[in-house]
Amino acid sequence: MLKTTMGQVLINEALPADMRDYNRVLDKKTMGALATQLAKQHPDNYRDTMKRLHDVALDAAYTTNGLSVGLNDIKPSLAAKHTQLHVRQQLQRILADRTLDDKQRNLKILQLQSSAQTQLVNDVYDEAMGSGNPLAHQVIGSGVGNKFQLNSLLGADMQYLDHRSQPIPIPVTHGYSQGLTPVEYFAGAFGTRKGVIDLKSATADAGYYGKQLTQMAHRLLVTDVDEADTERNATAHERGFPTDVDDVDNEGAMLSRAVGPYKRNTVLTPKILQDIKGMGVKDILVRSPIVGGPEDGGVYANDVGYREKGRVPPIGDYVGISAAQALSEPTTQAQISSKHSGGVGGAGGIAGFKALNALVQVPKKYPDGATHSQTDGRVQEIRPAAQGGFYVQVNGQDHYVPTGRTVSVKKGDELEAGDVVSDGMPSPSEIVQHKGIGEGRRYFVTAMRQVMKNSNIPVHRRNVELLSRGLINHVRLTDEHGDYSPDDVVPYSMLERNWAPRDGSVLGTPGSLAGHYLEQPVLHYSIGTKIGKNVTTNLKQYGINAIQAHKEPPPFKPEMVRGMANISNDPDWMTRMLGSYQEKGLMDSVHRGATSDTNSSSYVPALARGETFGVTGAVSGWKP
Repeated sequence: MLKTTMGQVLINEALPADMRDYNRVLDKKTMGALATQLAKQHPDNYRDTMKRLHDVALDAAYTTNGLSVGLNDIKPSLAAKHTQLHVRQQLQRILADRTLDDKQRNLKILQLQSSAQTQLVNDVYDEAMGSGNPLAHQVIGSGVGNKFQLNSLLGADMQYLDHRSQPIPIPVTHGYSQGLTPVEYFAGAFGTRKGVIDLKSATADAGYYGKQLTQMAHRLLVTDVDEADTERNATAHERGFPTDVDDVDNEGAMLSRAVGPYKRNTVLTPKILQDIKGMGVKDILVRSPIVGGPEDGGVYANDVGYREKGRVPPIGDYVGISAAQALSEPTTQAQISSKHSGGVGGAGGIAGFKALNALVQVPKKYPDGATHSQTDGRVQEIRPAAQGGFYVQVNGQDHYVPTGRTVSVKKGDELEAGDVVSDGMPSPSEIVQHKGIGEGRRYFVTAMRQVMKNSNIPVHRRNVELLSRGLINHVRLTDEHGDYSPDDVVPYSMLERNWAPRDGSVLGTPGSLAGHYLEQPVLHYSIGTKIGKNVTTNLKQYGINAIQAHKEPPPFKPEMVRGMANISNDPDWMTRMLGSYQEKGLMDSVHRGATSDTNSSSYVPALARGETFGVTGAVSGWKP
């Protein structure tokens, strides 16, 4: 006999028989997964089934009062009262400590606020769930609200931010149900005003951000199903994006390297990933647009993998533009939503847009940026700087770590150029400069996912991979190479496609070629990557025992061009007219004798001429 609740019976009766599960808990995450599963397995019945689920919810709300809220539901929680007492006691001790100067005292107060808030947010939520508070059910369900907003009402915000998004050392121990003291109210006014201003500027800022993402990714359309070159296919299993088997965003990607019974180009599903994990495999190599690709700037369908339509994209599909929109639209909403945080410290998303924009624009002064080593070698000395902060000496060269940053290395550590020597956000341009195009793309994917996660913005790794390919794809020539002259900035994808190993390159094990430069790409690493300890370790992990390298650096240096200037370095002079710096781009095109091709992967020339758009070239015959 089935034992379950009336709600489970009603919901499962509305679902197709093969999707019924009487133990399933429907929250925000599982409801979204259920809708996705329904769309994949029963696309023809999707609308009718969702209507039946809607009717179940409507009837339940009408007959049971749904999640109606009463005065008892907004009473201050016991956890808030306990935390309030604890914070006041600790605050009195800090204020009474005469050994502290103002800076040290403020730091201790901020640490107290942060630790108390982190614990209180979860305690308030757990207490509300335990008492059946409808506000907590609204948070866990598919309604609006989150734990921070629940804590603002039933607990205490603990910490507010000023107009520069810096925490204010004034503990806020009351919630909205109790009412704030005048001091707490004025502390919160900074963030409230900032939220209003953010709302006014959000659409313009995030819209411009989205426009730039689209420009970077506009060439990333599917121009072929897969690689046709026999020689490249012979080593294709040694190239791919290294990833953890537990990464949920692996679903839909194709294996680059066989694992057990699963061959190359196997489409990864939850079941296959679980099987691979059961074999004891922790890391896999998947196909990705950040690796390889055609010369024309497009991508292969199999590198992109299965997407929203449950199949590989057709030739001519603008997957890059779709990825850019998928990343920019929730960012716009997060900007608008900053007004809802009311300047609450720890609520996330307030500085999220600045961090995301910095990842793309790579400013010279990186916000909250880490200090990078500019050379290989050993940490020889760490000494205080007269102006504050520290100097970290690596191989005889000083690296300044400013006040507010913490040194993350110790004397005697062996470093490679590009490694960080302090806390803070590593700059992707530094990673590209010192560790190559491939490692720079991989880092960018990791960093952008983390920043968006910290900002409570949904993100899918494979969308970021496409953006990474479009953004980080330039090298600056240091010597003549083919038709290129010194100081030319050219697309790396074009250069890699036409690259032939130089005279003097050797074949050997990664360990025997330390200090050399890759002549052929392997894993996610690009041509010209210096072979150091980290590269050797990763190659060994994936069983790469033979590589081709040269003792001299290649005639180019990898360069991360900022998002705003990205399209102004396009090889097609007419495509440069799509973005910023048009005068500079046009004059440079004239100086270098640039040409334009209406049959290229960029739609701009064909659209500008108005003759062949959608008829010839990479998008010929494309149908959505």
